[in-house]
Amino acid sequence: MAKGRARLTHKKKSTKGKIALGHEKNAPTAEEWKGLTQYHTFQVSNEDDENFDFSVGDVAKILPNTHKVGDSIEPHEYWICKIIDIRARNENDVWARVEWYWSAQDAENMDKNFDASHCGEYERLKSDHPDCISSQCFDGKAYVKSYDETNLDQGPIGDEDFYYRYTVHRSAKLISPFPNSSASCVCGRLYNPTDSSPDLAMRFCPQPTCRKFFHRGCLSSATYPRSNFLVTDPDSGLPLPLPNESASAEPPKKRQRVVSTLPPDPAYGPAFSTLPRTLLCVAAQPIVRGGVYGVAGNVSTVVAARRVVCSNLRDNVSADDWETRLPLGWEGTLPKGWDAQDVVFNAVVDVDGGLEVKSEDGVVVKAEGEGPGRVKLEGGSASSRVKSERGSAGRRKRSTGKGRVKVDPMAALQCPMCEGPI
Repeated sequence: MAKGRARLTHKKKSTKGKIALGHEKNAPTAEEWKGLTQYHTFQVSNEDDENFDFSVGDVAKILPNTHKVGDSIEPHEYWICKIIDIRARNENDVWARVEWYWSAQDAENMDKNFDASHCGEYERLKSDHPDCISSQCFDGKAYVKSYDETNLDQGPIGDEDFYYRYTVHRSAKLISPFPNSSASCVCGRLYNPTDSSPDLAMRFCPQPTCRKFFHRGCLSSATYPRSNFLVTDPDSGLPLPLPNESASAEPPKKRQRVVSTLPPDPAYGPAFSTLPRTLLCVAAQPIVRGGVYGVAGNVSTVVAARRVVCSNLRDNVSADDWETRLPLGWEGTLPKGWDAQDVVFNAVVDVDGGLEVKSEDGVVVKAEGEGPGRVKLEGGSASSRVKSERGSAGRRKRSTGKGRVKVDPMAALQCPMCEGPI
């Protein structure tokens, strides 16, 4: 048998370290990157010779490859990344290692079970997706806020603020926490921050057993007065031990301001009488997000105010400095008219699917809807009889007259999970 010819083989050349770190032309390879000079900051100039510094740890806006320098671009169209490392071949050839914040559509492309339609225009997903891009791609700094939907101290998120709720683990093709309809409202619909429909504004139940948001349209009216917001610890969910009506309230550790205070609520005796009225107005607001309340809503503002009230009633701590104990910019998280002088704190009950609110002297005023509003009375005093008519469709019509009493449109509703006031 003839001996077979020897097979000629070539040793494969190693490509390790020779693959470019990014997709851009002339991007450094992994091997080259190790030898480049490392920097903490680089500077970019615009057409007007204005200089902008970018440092390690900064979050930046990147001009998409679909746009050219000078093109008009909406703020939410920018690509967003975080700078991890900066190196340069020379002062005119600077590169940055970054991790991308993904768009919702990017996440849906990776995982078809992820529904991008429930994400806002300025919403991104934090990711561990690395890249290497030229310093010439940077168009400005950005700030991406973390949004934890169960956090009682969650700060406000503006209409044009970038934010993220989810994290992408690219190598494992996982998104955490994955949007879960069972963790949302009883209807199973996920929260869409860009939908301003009144019925889709969501109320938050701060009870430790819940910590969930529910659509306004999915909740039913309850027999809770708004005062219940003020006598429940927002962190533990436990009711506060209040003095009885006949007991005399002990003086606080520090003398309270007596300007703009509410008269004692007959349901709770003198408990609220020494607290500033404006503080009570803030603490008595329901926790709402969506629509005019913004992406994250007023959760941190209202919870902080309730903590001040609780510490005063439970531990006799002065509330004189209450405004300094609320988050910066707290007034901007509340609806127009929240501090109206004639806000009602008395009983609220369910009446034919609407809300019945009792004014200070017991007059019943009926109201519908969510948001600030007034009902006019016949005559010129609060004791006048309310004129209420129904149209052919059964809806109440606003009555007319000179006198006015403030309807409590933010009346407490019932949590479908723990049945507490929200």
